[in-house]
Amino acid sequence: MIKSQLKKAILSKKFLIIIFIGILIHILGGYNEIHKYLFFDYSSADIQTPQLQAKSRLMVKNGLNMYSVWFDSLLLYTPFMPIMAALPFSLSYLDDVKNGMIKYIDVRINHKKYLVAKLLTNGLAGGIAVSFPTIILTIIVKIFFGGSIDTFWAKGIYGGFFSKLLIYNFNLYVIVHIFIEFMFGFAYAGIALAVSSFIKNTIAVMISPFLFWIGGDLILQSFGIQSYLPTVINQFYLLPTVTFNEIIIELGCITLFFSAIFIFKSRKKNIYE
Repeated sequence: MIKSQLKKAILSKKFLIIIFIGILIHILGGYNEIHKYLFFDYSSADIQTPQLQAKSRLMVKNGLNMYSVWFDSLLLYTPFMPIMAALPFSLSYLDDVKNGMIKYIDVRINHKKYLVAKLLTNGLAGGIAVSFPTIILTIIVKIFFGGSIDTFWAKGIYGGFFSKLLIYNFNLYVIVHIFIEFMFGFAYAGIALAVSSFIKNTIAVMISPFLFWIGGDLILQSFGIQSYLPTVINQFYLLPTVTFNEIIIELGCITLFFSAIFIFKSRKKNIYE
């Protein structure tokens, strides 16, 4: 069941549109940061000496460094990640309940197996939706931009806990980064699925992961807890204080907590009562 549902989810036109939107957000975010270098005016009257021309060309070269472009492209994408996670499959359970399909499914398959399949399929679809655009971004950046880590202005700063890995092996860093994005998408897709077992409003379900992402910050900050702020976890590459263990713990807790809520609220007696 998981295989067939996941195949149906990721091969749909809807999923392709979601991936396209994710790539577009990446590109727009990167363009917003680098357009000043792409269209730099070397004929400006205040840089007509050889020394200033040389400095300007170096500035532009560094600004179009592949590492700079890659990280710049993440800035706008980050706040969209919670919603991206919810888009592919989080409404599937709500749709099954609304159209009465759940009754026919329960005749064919054990209800608990159905719920577990929903959780896993939803998580996998959400994880792929969040991480796949970054894979495409990486390919685009590698094709169209060059440069060295040594000319990257944020060398040793960006990458967070994995900044040293970024310096010595960019490809391996990208794999780790995308894996964390996948885990984030898996966890946040579960938020929307759990909310769909309580609320029947489509828009409310779709924005619930984003509201958690923002609201969780406000709650944890009021208790003075900084390391586990939701907005910090998926911006780990900017903050060296966020460790891999903290990322795993938070996303693991989110996954388990909202999975338990979904399983409990979607029991047969709650559906048919």
